[in-house]
This record gives sequence, C-alpha cells and structure tokens, in this order.
Amino acid sequence: MIEIWDRKAVAGANIVVVCLLAWLIVGGCISGRNEVTYGSKGPAVGHETLRQVQVGKTTKDWLLATLGEPSSQSATPEGTEILRYCYTKKVDSEFELFLLLDLDDKEERHTTLYFELKDGIVTKFWKEK
Repeated sequence: MIEIWDRKAVAGANIVVVCLLAWLIVGGCISGRNEVTYGSKGPAVGHETLRQVQVGKTTKDWLLATLGEPSSQSATPEGTEILRYCYTKKVDSEFELFLLLDLDDKEERHTTLYFELKDGIVTKFWKEK
C-alpha cells in the first residue's frame, strides 16, 4: 500500500514540475505591444462634447474655442458655411508567442465632423467614419 501511494505522489509531483517548467518556458516567450497615435488634431471629439452642440443655438465662436481651428472651411452657394474637422487614430498591435505565432495588426481610423452654419449659428452637424 505504501509503494502505490509513493508512486502516485511521485507521479503527481512530476506532473506539477513539468507544468511549472512549461509555464516558465512559454511564459517567458510571450510578448505583446499596442501603440496608439493620433493625427495633428489629437483624439476625436467625445460624445459629451458633441452633445453640447445645439442646432440653432451653438455659435461658431463656441466651436472654435472648444474644438480649435477646423481642418478646412468652405462657403456654399446657399450662403452657409461648412466647418470640417478631420481626426485620425492609428493603432499598431503586435503579439508574439515564441516561434509559434507572430501577429502584427495595423489599423487607421478616420473620423470627420461637419458643422453647417448660417450667420455664425450651427444649423446642422454630422459625423462620418
């Protein structure tokens, strides 16, 4: 009876040792990186800021003070003005698992906000992705 118990204990200890060694070997060979960069205008305007814009009330001066200078602005034949804000977010992700797996993912997201103004007041605004 003691001999069977000893074999089970040794087998169990061996399994634990093998698992620990495997964990140390594989764990030391995993690496990951995630780098996020933004264009010259910085991160896109958040939902909280956009919810403050009210058609018929928000002024061009408020937009300029809050969002900064637009990426471009133009006049329409109807006498309105369009302010365009362009935002870029680049995400570069990398994941490596020793010699088994090497993933590299690059993604670029563009968000553009448009504000139509008449006499310096927002008449319409929208967002494109």
